[in-house]
Amino acid sequence: MRRSIRTILGLAAATTVLAVGVPALATSASAATTKVSASALDDFEDSWGYDYSKYFHGSRAKARGDVWVDGADRLHVSGRLYDKDSPRWLCGYVQVKFENADGDESIDSAIKCGSNGYRTFHFWERDVDNAQVRVCYWDDNRDKKVYCGRWDYVYEADQDDE
Repeated sequence: MRRSIRTILGLAAATTVLAVGVPALATSASAATTKVSASALDDFEDSWGYDYSKYFHGSRAKARGDVWVDGADRLHVSGRLYDKDSPRWLCGYVQVKFENADGDESIDSAIKCGSNGYRTFHFWERDVDNAQVRVCYWDDNRDKKVYCGRWDYVYEADQDDE
């Protein structure tokens, strides 16, 4: 009899935890991409990350940061790039891609080699409709980027409100 009461109480507690946890997961997933109307650009500010490279034998490069618009209507993307436990020929590598309404793109990048600490980066562009971030590795032996994660939108202008 006691065993069945403990089982019922345990199931009730687990159900409560799941019911409380589900709305929190739905909220964080919907906040991944930020859309902003053109009139709200003057005071826009948000954080992004962590974004990751693909795995390389159990380690990954990662980055996180902030995005904001200044008084001169420049979109800024800044952050920290981490590279932990990578072989010495691989370095953490972050790319920031800005795109305007015409589809013109510009890409900036930063590299972090070695597992101690992080490297800061800061890029900005004018007249931007969206910005994306992607984390990769830079392979010094082949002089190219490898093991790239997916592009992640960190800023999108809401075209419907213009």
